[in-house]
Amino acid sequence: MLPEEPARGRIVLFIGCPHAQTEREVEILVHEYPDTGEQAEIFHVMELGAQFGRYREEHPNG
Repeated sequence: MLPEEPARGRIVLFIGCPHAQTEREVEILVHEYPDTGEQAEIFHVMELGAQFGRYREEHPNG
């Protein structure tokens, strides 16, 4: 589901509400570089779409 594994670090998917006053959800992809001291990079943010929406339905608790 996620893009190919990067040469360095890892890609993490976050799904959730952008704030407490809404029930709509967003999908966020972050490129992390654990144990390197490099700052994570957010490279994808949008309303929850079909690809990750299916994942959300299959894994409602995370």
